[in-house]
Amino acid sequence: MRKSLLLSVLVILGWTNSAYAANLAVITQPPTILNLVVFLLACVSALFCYHVLSAVKGGHLSKSWKFFVIGFGVLAASQLVGLLQTFEVMALPVWVSPALMVAWIGVFFYAVMDAKRILG
Repeated sequence: MRKSLLLSVLVILGWTNSAYAANLAVITQPPTILNLVVFLLACVSALFCYHVLSAVKGGHLSKSWKFFVIGFGVLAASQLVGLLQTFEVMALPVWVSPALMVAWIGVFFYAVMDAKRILG
């Protein structure tokens, strides 16, 4: 129920503007290339953190690594949303990508503080 409600809210937010054909010429611009690199690094980092989480297997640091996986996933989603807006594939409100970045910072900070609390 929660997933369908969240999906409905995201779809409604996505319909605020109309989308047009993809603008693939913007991939050569340096900010777009940087966003693409950050997206790829976030995906690799999330995968690495997932492997570490599976290696920890319910230990004291498993909660921290779970939040690291979530944080890098949110960072990848933020970069993906920014890239989709840049390529003009999807029209979303301007605040979606920065809001995801703020969520990423919060989740990542919580994971670091939890790991520090456990290790310190």
